[in-house]
Amino acid sequence: MKLFLMTAIIATTLAIGGCAQKQESTVPESIMTNDGNVNILWQTPNDYSDIEATIGLQSTFEQYLFTQLTDELGKLANKHLANDQQLDLTVTNVDLAGDVQPTFGATTNDIRVISDLYPPKISFDYALTQNGKIIKSGSEKLNNMGFLFGIQPITNDAFPYERDLLLDWFKKTIMPVL
Repeated sequence: MKLFLMTAIIATTLAIGGCAQKQESTVPESIMTNDGNVNILWQTPNDYSDIEATIGLQSTFEQYLFTQLTDELGKLANKHLANDQQLDLTVTNVDLAGDVQPTFGATTNDIRVISDLYPPKISFDYALTQNGKIIKSGSEKLNNMGFLFGIQPITNDAFPYERDLLLDWFKKTIMPVL
């Protein structure tokens, strides 16, 4: 009888273990976005410091974040880049301004609390090319520790602090060589 129970327990454990196999992730390791002469490769977003969604699906939030930042940089860059110039970025890390805090049942969603303890940060490699020849390239680790100082306009803009990091970098680093 003990042998039968022992065999049944082992068989059940093996059967349950076989049913609980890990599924392969279907999320792409990198995401490419572009706007005119600007291409951005968002490399392994699962490894980024903080791009946590507070509402909806994480994959939808990531696509929205990446598209918004690419569009904002593209608006400025496409005004200044010639038709034969190309700006390519490979983003290796993003840490959105603020920190996601749970609401402990007060609402169904968490909230992102913006505080100077959690400044926006973006790390990337870049290359500015003209007719396939590199004009300027390098690596950047952008952050803005004083992002909350000064007058803060009230807007509905998505990701204003991260957008400002990219636009300020473009104005200071890329525009002088154009």
